[in-house]
Amino acid sequence: MNKSSTSRLESFIRGFEFKPFSVGIDVHKNSYHIALPREDGQFHVWVAPSNPLALAIRLKELSLSIRCIAYEAGPTGYTLARVLLAANLPAIVIAPNKIPRPISASAKTDSLDCRRLADYAAKDMLTPIALPTEEEEALRTLVRRRKTLTAQRRQVRQRIKSLLLYHGILEPRGLENWSKKALAGLDALPLRPAIASALGSLLREHTFVQQEVNLVDDAIGKSSRDELPQGDQASAAEYLQTVPGVGPVVAATFVTEVFRPQRFQRGEEVASYLGLAPTVRQSGERSGQARLAPGGKKYLKSILVEAAWTVKRYCPWAANLYGRIVSRTNVPQKAIVAVARKLAIILWRLSLEKRAYEPAMA
Repeated sequence: MNKSSTSRLESFIRGFEFKPFSVGIDVHKNSYHIALPREDGQFHVWVAPSNPLALAIRLKELSLSIRCIAYEAGPTGYTLARVLLAANLPAIVIAPNKIPRPISASAKTDSLDCRRLADYAAKDMLTPIALPTEEEEALRTLVRRRKTLTAQRRQVRQRIKSLLLYHGILEPRGLENWSKKALAGLDALPLRPAIASALGSLLREHTFVQQEVNLVDDAIGKSSRDELPQGDQASAAEYLQTVPGVGPVVAATFVTEVFRPQRFQRGEEVASYLGLAPTVRQSGERSGQARLAPGGKKYLKSILVEAAWTVKRYCPWAANLYGRIVSRTNVPQKAIVAVARKLAIILWRLSLEKRAYEPAMA
């Protein structure tokens, strides 16, 4: 901040030094837009380079009574919040979908965004998200890399099936499960040279992505044992794996996405956080129908639904719940989501209570 900007800021806060201030920051890769509102409704906005430590020092130098510093979660991560908190500055990070938005279309600029954040923070209208530790965030990065790889694998498989369908080629037996025998059958299909080359390229891509998935799976298991503090998430992941059908990937994904399980008071809060809680829409005399609301932890939700199919094979409670809902609704998808919801609550209880699974707790 240059000398003239500094003098304007010092002049702006003069006489209000002992009043509580809320700060809003619009964070970008190369710059911070910072809004400082006074108690009388006046704002001072300035732009600073994206240097968390320099910003923390500057705010400390102002000797203000800062009650809250708020910024929106985004691609820059949580480094700014960690630096501010380390400097004993009350920083919070807000999920974008939890920030109040105007009903009608309005102007949007970096200056307006930071002013809105500061205004909402001053009025206690913002709900902060929980900040993961650096170890938790590191393992979460690895888990989300697996998400990217599995999405690539699914896309490659779809392209292989589309190629076969387009050229009228029958799929080899077992391709629905992508078994080694089915993949070998694909490689041995009698095809025209150009089609065989295209299919061969897709199969090599599939092999590469599958190998990367296997490597990341091994790294997730190792990281959850070695990098997280023992007695905390590491032991929690081990407890989760005592549930029949829950493996290292599901356990590691759960403990990194639902970190600090004590944040939740009830199982219903966990289900809502993950996007597995049904919401009812009812109006007038029409009976309401329960549907899953969009949002939540989409990747963990999909992982839990996949795991629910396996858990159903080994746990009587899951099989009974699935059968009861299917018999009533004739909708297998709804039944398996109900199993996934109960599985999520069981995993939350195990991670919270640090104990092994017992069938009676279901």
